[in-house]
Amino acid sequence: MKKITLMAALFAGFALNAQTTYFFDDFNEEDVSDWTLYDEDGDGNNWADLFEVTDANGTPVTPVSLISRSWQSVPLTPDNWIVSPAIDLTPATGDVQLSWKVQAAAATWDQENYTVYVGTSSDIVDLEAATVSFNEVYDDPNDAGTQYERTLDVSSLAGETIYVAFRHHDVTDMDFLSIDDVMVSGVLSVETNEFNGFNYFVANNQLNLSATTALNNVVIFNMLGQQVVSQKLANTNETVNLSGLQSGVYIATVSIEGASKTFRIVKN
Repeated sequence: MKKITLMAALFAGFALNAQTTYFFDDFNEEDVSDWTLYDEDGDGNNWADLFEVTDANGTPVTPVSLISRSWQSVPLTPDNWIVSPAIDLTPATGDVQLSWKVQAAAATWDQENYTVYVGTSSDIVDLEAATVSFNEVYDDPNDAGTQYERTLDVSSLAGETIYVAFRHHDVTDMDFLSIDDVMVSGVLSVETNEFNGFNYFVANNQLNLSATTALNNVVIFNMLGQQVVSQKLANTNETVNLSGLQSGVYIATVSIEGASKTFRIVKN
């Protein structure tokens, strides 16, 4: 249970910006005593009954992480909830993101359905009605049981105290769902007039940038703070090739007339 609260991490060159982690749990200590568990299907099985899945030879197929099962010797139909402790976003402004890693079984037993809810109440009725949520049926196209990173924009809840809930539900007779490295973080930036009308989005392995004033430069860092892209710009509309980057979350800093703006991007 490794947690970081309000830890400011300044990447090199971020003169006007700080990457701040408000919450982090990697579950390595196999302790979820500060999370709240709900076994809504009432079968006695829930998240954190085990923290690692192994194969027939005892070799781990998941990292130490949160595990919920939809099969364990017999088919299960889970409705398992786990709700985080309170996460203080009262100092947060601007971009705030929730990220996590997800994994399910290899082969054809990987179609695990789960939902992530983020709200200002720890009550699961309130969380189920939350306007900030994410749902997917994990389905690895390679049937390899790959661990993927997911992100959810929670910027609308900046300034609040929030709770994050993971719900494993509406599935039966698959195998397991693993959740790891749950993090809430944000980029604090100083806004200047140069960035009025600035926009960005990622599509087709490109970062697309637009502004009303000519862009000067973009630098991209990975989550270790290592520079992976640096490109000079000269126009109000520019593209940056991301095809050489691995899938994941990155921090981009754009400069216009001596001012800079930092933001988070996700390369799929």
